[in-house]
Amino acid sequence: MQLMNNLKDNGFLILVHLSNIELYYSSEENISDEIILLAGDEFKHAVKVMRSKIGDTIYVTNGTGLIIKTEILTIKKDKLSAKIIETIKTENKFENIFFCIPKLKNPERFKFAIEKCVELGVTNFIIFESKRTIAKGTNIKRWEKIALAAMKQSLRAFLPKIKLLRNLSEISESNGEKIIFEQNVKRKFQFEFKMDKSYYFIFGPEGGFTEDELKFFDADSIYSLSDHRLRSETAIVKAVSLI
Repeated sequence: MQLMNNLKDNGFLILVHLSNIELYYSSEENISDEIILLAGDEFKHAVKVMRSKIGDTIYVTNGTGLIIKTEILTIKKDKLSAKIIETIKTENKFENIFFCIPKLKNPERFKFAIEKCVELGVTNFIIFESKRTIAKGTNIKRWEKIALAAMKQSLRAFLPKIKLLRNLSEISESNGEKIIFEQNVKRKFQFEFKMDKSYYFIFGPEGGFTEDELKFFDADSIYSLSDHRLRSETAIVKAVSLI
């Protein structure tokens, strides 16, 4: 894309100065070499809530690492067009890290876990059901909306990917290092990150893992996060903070 010609690689330094901006999301099909379109909820927020008008500067991410500075050209009934002025490239340091999270009984605690992970940089989620999962039903669209909102709020530019798996055996077969958190082990969590490896961090549901589920994984892959019992969402946020 021609917009890459104006790319700024020092994304972190620029983002420090953009800490007060409002960030919008537009998918790749709405982005050309020179123009970005905003439609749907993003358009409504920009025009109805933020009162943006023709000539104003707005910032848009494409969800694949770019933050794009634009100037609004036209505003119509259900969409706006904006001219691309400059692009900022950001780095996905968690590209090879997968957070495997059980469905939690309390929707607000589940929402909290997703939000905080995204704010701290996680971009890959696997939501799974275990034998002791209490929560019923699946709402991937809601989870994706939560992740999208957290991405924009924290000025991140990688749209999180969320995948649903029915059991732990599917995760155990994934290609990468598995790290399982279980309260009843003595081995304390230690982590050395290698950029060329994939890591799967696996968290238990409210009732913990069963013995049969833990047999899917090597004993050396099981760690404790704390001397005290943590709620599932607390363990999730603590782990990503440590990483």
